[in-house]
Amino acid sequence: MSNPSQDIRVVSGPSTQSSGLHTDPDESFFNKFPRNWKVPESFISRHMFKLCCLIFTWRSDLHWLHNLLAEGNTWEELHRQYLTQLNQVSIVQGLVLTTTAVFISSNPPLRADVNYTSQASYACLAESLVFSLFGLLFQLRISAAGFLFQKRSAAEIIIERRWRIFWHLLGLAVPIVIFGISVVLLLIAIVLTGFASNSDSVKLYLSITFAFLSACHLVSILGSPFYHHLSNLFISILRNAIGPKAGEH
Repeated sequence: MSNPSQDIRVVSGPSTQSSGLHTDPDESFFNKFPRNWKVPESFISRHMFKLCCLIFTWRSDLHWLHNLLAEGNTWEELHRQYLTQLNQVSIVQGLVLTTTAVFISSNPPLRADVNYTSQASYACLAESLVFSLFGLLFQLRISAAGFLFQKRSAAEIIIERRWRIFWHLLGLAVPIVIFGISVVLLLIAIVLTGFASNSDSVKLYLSITFAFLSACHLVSILGSPFYHHLSNLFISILRNAIGPKAGEH
């Protein structure tokens, strides 16, 4: 007759070996820095990893991102805020789509002064229309699937591999990048239309308008946390580069 304790060990043995990532049920990615998030040892993989970290987190590794996500329900909260802002971007994207559609489907009232049907302006308007349309489709897809990757169980799957977090961040950035491209193309079309005008008044008004808007945009950037973080990043890089050279002298 078999011992009951031996039967229990035989049954429970495979379940502990097939637990996959976590051998301890209380252990979580958010409690300990994952091994797969460490910098690779290979030369090419290491530099690609650091480049991705710099692009997506403005850091040289993923320790900052892990510390951020380990605080409370940060994963859920950040994705909730992202989806809220994405809905606002979708509204503006719809306005850009409507604006470019109106320009493309209408004739300019003053063709000699403001001719937005020229080849360069029309090409930019058409591209802006295409990017706006696909931008709305991407935003709709992200919003529809948002409740899936917003869950913490999705984070457990994403961090199983080193590069999945970058693919995830890239997928979140794609709708914003497409939105930015559509707006830039629309602005380029307006600039080309204005400076190709035969009227000096139109050129003057356009120059003053864009100079004023550029100054306002610069002021908003100087007061943003992004600018302060970027300036601190460059200062730290310069100090690290100059420090060893100064110590040699």
